[in-house]
Amino acid sequence: MESKKQFAIILGAVFCAIVLYAMIRIFSEDDESRVRKTIYAGVLAVERQDILKCGLFLSDDYQDSYGHDKAMVLKFVSEIFKEYKSFKIHIKQLKIEIKESSAEADIAFKCYFKKWGDEERMYYDTGKLKVHFDKEVRRWKVKKIEYTGANELLFIQSVA
Repeated sequence: MESKKQFAIILGAVFCAIVLYAMIRIFSEDDESRVRKTIYAGVLAVERQDILKCGLFLSDDYQDSYGHDKAMVLKFVSEIFKEYKSFKIHIKQLKIEIKESSAEADIAFKCYFKKWGDEERMYYDTGKLKVHFDKEVRRWKVKKIEYTGANELLFIQSVA
């Protein structure tokens, strides 16, 4: 009976330690690291071509300088996923600036991808994004994206 009581005390102490650790991790994380996590989770959603996850990162109030809203951006991304595959995104530079309940991220990237039906060519795009975030409840969501990059897709020829 005594060993069961000791086991329960040890189990309770371990449980309390795990809960305390989780609370410290959640509440000690700063906004910059949360924005950074959001960006890398968005990259992963694009690489996996998961349109539903891509939609989770966009604010319902999304509006860019071209007049696109959230629905138009998701339609555009789904059309890209129908035409291209095998996305691999390499973030070359990332600068995040937090301003109370908003943030801006300057992202320099290189994105590699292939066209469906064309296994010989590897295309790539080098560009820069300026992404504006708003803090919504406990998550950071994309409010606006500005793109500066190549006007045409480049490709890497495979050498046989």
